[in-house]
Amino acid sequence: MIIKLKYIFVYLLFMFLFSIFLFCYGFFPFSYSTSAKSSLLDLPSSLDNARLNNGSYKSRHSRIILMVIDAMRCDFVTEKTMPFLHSLIATGAACQYRLQVHPPTVTMPRIKAMTSGSIPSFLDVILNLGSAKTELDTFLYQMIQQHQRIVFYGDNTWTNMFPDIFYRKRENVDSLYVNDFYKGDENITNSMRLELLNFDWELMILHYLGLDHIGHVEGPFSGKIPSKLKEMDNVISEIVESMNRWDKRNQTAPLLLITGDHGMRDSGGHGGSTFSETNVPLLVIGNNCTRSDDLFMQIDIAPTLATLLGVAIPYSSIGSLIVPVLDDIPPIDKVYAAFYNTKRLVEKAQILSNDNVKKQDFFLQYKEAKLLHTIFLEHEDDLTILNKAINKYSTISRNLSALLIKNYIRYDEFSMLLGICLGVLTSTLSILLVFLPQNISEIKIQLNLVPIVAVLATLSFTKYFIFKLDLIGLAILQNFYSYHSLLVCIFCCLYIYWSVFKSIISFIKKNRVQCHQATPPISCLVLGFSFHAISSCSSSFIEEEHLIWYYFCSTLFLLMTILELKKLNRVIEKLKLSRRANEGFLNNFLWERHLFCIKSVLFLCGHILLRRLNQTGDKWQHLADIGDWLNKDEHKSPLSVVLVFALCSTVYAIGRFAGVLTTILSATACFLVYYYRLMAGLVAFFGIIPTKTNNCLTIFWINLVEIFAISLLPKLYNAIIKTKKDSSSILVSVITITALLSTLLHKPHNVILVAALLSSSRYLVTRIDNVSESKLESLLLKIGSHIWLGKLFYFYQGNSNNLATIDLNAGYVGLSSFSFWRVGLLLLLNTYHGQILSFLMLLYHLENGHRHKFANKLIQDEQRKQTISNWFLKLYSIANIIPLTFYVIVVAFMRNHIFVWTVFSPKLIYECVHITLTMIEMLVAIFFLK
Repeated sequence: MIIKLKYIFVYLLFMFLFSIFLFCYGFFPFSYSTSAKSSLLDLPSSLDNARLNNGSYKSRHSRIILMVIDAMRCDFVTEKTMPFLHSLIATGAACQYRLQVHPPTVTMPRIKAMTSGSIPSFLDVILNLGSAKTELDTFLYQMIQQHQRIVFYGDNTWTNMFPDIFYRKRENVDSLYVNDFYKGDENITNSMRLELLNFDWELMILHYLGLDHIGHVEGPFSGKIPSKLKEMDNVISEIVESMNRWDKRNQTAPLLLITGDHGMRDSGGHGGSTFSETNVPLLVIGNNCTRSDDLFMQIDIAPTLATLLGVAIPYSSIGSLIVPVLDDIPPIDKVYAAFYNTKRLVEKAQILSNDNVKKQDFFLQYKEAKLLHTIFLEHEDDLTILNKAINKYSTISRNLSALLIKNYIRYDEFSMLLGICLGVLTSTLSILLVFLPQNISEIKIQLNLVPIVAVLATLSFTKYFIFKLDLIGLAILQNFYSYHSLLVCIFCCLYIYWSVFKSIISFIKKNRVQCHQATPPISCLVLGFSFHAISSCSSSFIEEEHLIWYYFCSTLFLLMTILELKKLNRVIEKLKLSRRANEGFLNNFLWERHLFCIKSVLFLCGHILLRRLNQTGDKWQHLADIGDWLNKDEHKSPLSVVLVFALCSTVYAIGRFAGVLTTILSATACFLVYYYRLMAGLVAFFGIIPTKTNNCLTIFWINLVEIFAISLLPKLYNAIIKTKKDSSSILVSVITITALLSTLLHKPHNVILVAALLSSSRYLVTRIDNVSESKLESLLLKIGSHIWLGKLFYFYQGNSNNLATIDLNAGYVGLSSFSFWRVGLLLLLNTYHGQILSFLMLLYHLENGHRHKFANKLIQDEQRKQTISNWFLKLYSIANIIPLTFYVIVVAFMRNHIFVWTVFSPKLIYECVHITLTMIEMLVAIFFLK
């Protein structure tokens, strides 16, 4: 059976995608917690031989208000921004505590942590957009079991997670629409005012989003932040005033808790693990709490609130009690609550310790705490013993929480191993395909019985191995159909791998493999790719990955500049020594060298300026950059100049490879982009503020449709009259549309990156054509350098391997409501703009490679296209498959590393998205390079 080489590469990439997703399935379990529920029947009724009064475990407040201010950082609570709240803290009427939030710092997993006391899955950062119904035990569920009523107003993530919990509710339908700073919060406040007049509820939850939205769009240092914090301060003042008027006949005062689901990064947004994202305040108003400088966990809210509400602590909770909040509770009940929660945690820890429970330190400390508790029951007046017992329980529970958090992650190691094996096989085959001669476009695969028997034997042994080691309990093997479907799928994959591998090896044995001598630019590319792959073993290199690409790209640019300069110098020296040399001809070369030097200096200096446009990474991300300066309110005029220059440069760059009509439409689209930014108030034009309307964006989209139609009409004409098909005009329109969309989605100061990327691509191709010693070297350099160029501009934009650097505001440009697919597509285009546009420019240069001076002298046009297509598929596959295969192996070994969830996991998510994008790019390349 004869199979074309391009189909083999598509198959390998599909299989590699399957292997990566299989690995992620094992590495990112969807839930770490069971759906089992607690009950008040679980309350301890005895302490060794002493009886306990579990009837005293009851609600301590007539009503509780939980106010969640999205993205509330600890440093936001100041006398200047929140004067009323700060005055309560100063007078002792309120207590402020500090909570540590576990990554991922996004809303849905944080709500899970607050309500259930468990550590959510890291994949919840992706599921955050869907906010599916949670099956975990929560204090909300426990309240419903005790017929307590809950009302809710705010983020619809709550209502999606708990659809049947709330007695009354009003959610923000478009909570993910980040351009809403005020309207949603005003609706919450109006509903809250009406609810404060009702007395038929025990818990009211308010979740305000305006602060988070401002942070996403303008950052934590925006001028809108103080006014938003004062608005929240006024809301708190209204609630406290109502609390003071409420009836206290039952001697159970109301309670107000204020906290944030997560913090906010200094550059805006959240999702990472910086201090400002993982530290939030907890403010308690309405009881005799005591101050504490200790650091508590966000998961401690669930058991603490359950205790205050008199309901069972959620089964999945691994948090400890925030003891200073419980000072209103009578001493004997306070120590009972501490014992109850500690007993639960000890039982969970016993499951981990198996038969070695009595030898563990926590068990010995637990026995000491129970002894103190028993002594206090005998001498109830001795508060010293009481405090010792409570402190002992508190210490034990906090240590147990840390232990359980550390051991709470369950990996499906079988899926991980299977994914790694398939990835290694795919990488091996992709490397072997490189050794095939460049004129080979298809290989012959022979089907025989031997590999079938070998694969079946392997699968039979695997099945025996699975049952023998009792691995059938793993998540992916629990379902009968998924288990056998997986075995059949693996059988087919291994059989095809075996057949392709055998065919390649036999072909290589019959044909002599030619090794080409590596030139300095090729050596630089190989060294750069190798170092980048190896650097993924280090968390610091992952955090500062941009420095790797800055260094190697600069080295490559400088190396090619020096090589071309040396080439020009050699030509000039020959002309000077030649007696027949024309003086005018020599002067032309001298002028060309001067012009080249000027262009090279401008090119290198331009890239030095671009890398200072946005600080990224981890260590220096907080430092001010050019973008920070331009985005200040007082610098709108300079930003306007920069935006105009960037848009004009983009039109000029597009005009260098597009037609006149496409260029005119591009200029119109860029004018509309400027008008949109002017309308949004981000730039200034002599004090003119146009009327807000979406008509400009409507015309912008029409322009893009017209640009595509211009390229499509000749294609249709050629199809009708059956002439030779030409896809280059469509490629030009796709590049133009992608560039124009990027100018719309980028922050104004980042628009210059679009023109810079287009110009850098053209500059690099010119340098490569001039310094290459062969057509093959030229092809390799173009492919490798454009992959680097995409990475380079990815980091120029301010992106990193931290989830917090995703610019969510770009997903809502031109939208008035949330749409999963539209927002997701715009975010993908904006985040991976560098890789997408550099890939399209690479295709453009390869498609138009016949202009290269080597092209038509050596091979015919069809053979040239076939060679280009084969080498593109080979190198593009290897450049993406091998580093990611190496990285998943590193992640598997680093799964118990302290930074696995803050550094290694976010990068793995980015890489999964990028390899999916690469798959799409490969299919596009096959279409254009056929």
